[in-house]
Amino acid sequence: MPDDNLTLSELKKALRKFLNASLVDMDDHFIHNFQCEVIRLEDLLRDTSRHIPPHKWSYYRIGLMKKGSGEFLIGIHKFKATKNTFVTVPARVISSSNSWSPDLEAYILLFNLDFFLQNNFPLQYIESKKILCSSIQPYLYLTDEQAKEVEDIFETIIKEKQGNDPHKDELIALKVIELLILGERFYEEELQLETNLPVVDIIKRFIDLLELHFTHERSVSFYAVQLNVHPNHLNALIKKHTGRTAKESIQNRLILETKYLLHSTNLSIKEISGKVGFDDPNYFTAFFRRSEKMSPGDYRSSFV
Repeated sequence: MPDDNLTLSELKKALRKFLNASLVDMDDHFIHNFQCEVIRLEDLLRDTSRHIPPHKWSYYRIGLMKKGSGEFLIGIHKFKATKNTFVTVPARVISSSNSWSPDLEAYILLFNLDFFLQNNFPLQYIESKKILCSSIQPYLYLTDEQAKEVEDIFETIIKEKQGNDPHKDELIALKVIELLILGERFYEEELQLETNLPVVDIIKRFIDLLELHFTHERSVSFYAVQLNVHPNHLNALIKKHTGRTAKESIQNRLILETKYLLHSTNLSIKEISGKVGFDDPNYFTAFFRRSEKMSPGDYRSSFV
């Protein structure tokens, strides 16, 4: 699998290069273009720090944990992945992971929409899938029987990619669609997506509002008013479905943006303070220190 090996090699290089980065846009830095690959996560993390920094990418990703454990942050959702965890990462959603155990075994499928276009599959097969929406909980803990069904699909894709059979890309595309359909069924059984559409809609709208306003609106009350819910209800709802309260989600997005500006620009601390909505640089420094246990200046110095 020369293409797969190249993708794996380039991903490992990216992990080493951006190990301490605050936020990486992989579309700007990943030179090797591909449309659909399956990698084993243990191969990717071998001989690395076993940490994947915050990043966003135009590829959709679907994963299955066979063994071991690790911690994920996907969008505003924070969770621990263990045996039989099914994971989905929508395109362009910020994600990171760490604390991977030494006994890790997992699959990751990466694909983009071009893969389906080139194989003459209508995009609605992909775009209509709820499990690829940023507002949906990006993980499920499967039963052994469910995990075996998913594992068999991954293994079939790997086998097809290793071979030279005619029309193998079409078969792989069908298998990816099968994986999405199966995943959608599992999600519906576990989360009752149709029944919980009002909750899903609130989470989606909160995420959208957060991206628009996080630099100048830090109160839960602001978002609650926009969503026509009580702030306490919004905090509890977001906590239940993402692992973090609305307040924690707002603060985390601010910290992530601050780290990006500290790491990737030459802006002064005062200028960065203003960009993320703090009129008082001293209060901004105190806010950052509470979260990161160091000042913004010390954080920036750690990259020099």
